[in-house]
Amino acid sequence: MMDILVVLLLFLLKSFVLDGETMTPPPGVELPPSTARVAPEATLVVAISDDTILLGGEPITSVGAALASDDLLIEKLEEGLHRELSRMEELADRKGGGEVSYKVTIQGDRELEFRLLQRVMYTCSESGLEEMALAVVQKARS
Repeated sequence: MMDILVVLLLFLLKSFVLDGETMTPPPGVELPPSTARVAPEATLVVAISDDTILLGGEPITSVGAALASDDLLIEKLEEGLHRELSRMEELADRKGGGEVSYKVTIQGDRELEFRLLQRVMYTCSESGLEEMALAVVQKARS
């Protein structure tokens, strides 16, 4: 019984956020600094690491595969985005028809190649996520 309570406590502490959404970039991704004072909204997160594109923390495709195609659309990312949007719409219906946020936050290293960012943004737009934000790390206030 005590083990269950400890696990539950750890889960609650991990999921409890005081100020906005906490975004943790994947290893190897160094986000640029920001001085914005407004906390980010909870959105779908597409993270681009050195070799993988992740959707909500789950690997979707490799960067090499995304850049190998002549098409701007990244098919595996589009499939994942449609799957996530369907899941979000289903959850909204179960909760009584609440609004679904068609927003996406893209996390990428400051050294990210522009043509890869362009393809990710194009794929998000084609999937119905036309409101995009680029994630940055907030500078410490002095």
